[in-house]
Amino acid sequence: MKLGALGLLAVLGLTAGCAEKSHTQLRREAVRDSVDKNYRSSEGFQTVRWGMTPEEVRAALPDASVAPDGTLRMKTTVANMPAEVALGFLENQLAAVDVFFLDVTDARTFQALMKDVLTRKFGDPKTPNQLARQLKRGEAPVRFAAELTPPQAGAPAGNLEHELAAKGEFTVLDRWTTEESHVNLTQWTLASKSLMALQYEAAKYAPKRAAIIGRTTNQVREDLVKDL
Repeated sequence: MKLGALGLLAVLGLTAGCAEKSHTQLRREAVRDSVDKNYRSSEGFQTVRWGMTPEEVRAALPDASVAPDGTLRMKTTVANMPAEVALGFLENQLAAVDVFFLDVTDARTFQALMKDVLTRKFGDPKTPNQLARQLKRGEAPVRFAAELTPPQAGAPAGNLEHELAAKGEFTVLDRWTTEESHVNLTQWTLASKSLMALQYEAAKYAPKRAAIIGRTTNQVREDLVKDL
């Protein structure tokens, strides 16, 4: 009987310990989720920071508006050049920004300028060998901020990202990474034109984007099926 009682006490103690541990884990998860929701990076694009809500972004960038495809978009000037900007949100927090330069006439000069400016902001870019290795291992993904926004019912499928995903070819010219940001300077080529793009993403959210990669490309293919 004594051994039975001791055994019961041990089981009860173990159960209580497990319950306490589970409660502690739940509290930690709650704190972590709260921290995530309140996350605001020191980096981002212009005056907006990773983690901002759409409302906060629109307050900081009043020219940005909701496009038919559900993304926040604006036309502006970046480095004294006209640019089209798309801002993507993951779980209602700013996670990626694409800046498209459609009127670059001298790609080499533009690349040199961007490399100088972005190096001042983010530090040295990856060396050509480092970049080549990252690309080979799939560690320098090229993906669109628009992929983060759920497609809107009835929205036209004719935005720039759809065209690039369906018909474009790209080259990653330079890449910068910090603890907060990943940035690609990318050159896109279409049959009738070429363009340059700066594609930013929050390092914090990069792993969560794995399940969303290729959604734009898949949607393009679905749209093409309708034509056949």
